[in-house]
Amino acid sequence: MAEDDDFIAQLEALGEAEVRRLLAKGVYGTTGHKRPMVEAWLESKVQSRNDVANLEIRRIARSAKNAAWTAAIAAIISAIFAAIVWNSS
Repeated sequence: MAEDDDFIAQLEALGEAEVRRLLAKGVYGTTGHKRPMVEAWLESKVQSRNDVANLEIRRIARSAKNAAWTAAIAAIISAIFAAIVWNSS
């Protein structure tokens, strides 16, 4: 397993773009132990980006919801104030 850890460390050092380039060139072979490890490592990188994107989408949605509630409350207060002013005239 230490060998696998060392290999993953090598992939990390190379970076995703370089590993993809090497994979496309067939450096990691078509069978054997390394290619599936490389593909799994690349998939984990994609998944990490997706997780970050999903967190950002949820943050934006939460912010939009809060803005909508603020606008609704402001509209209700304005309507109440307008009714009071209209009735007092």
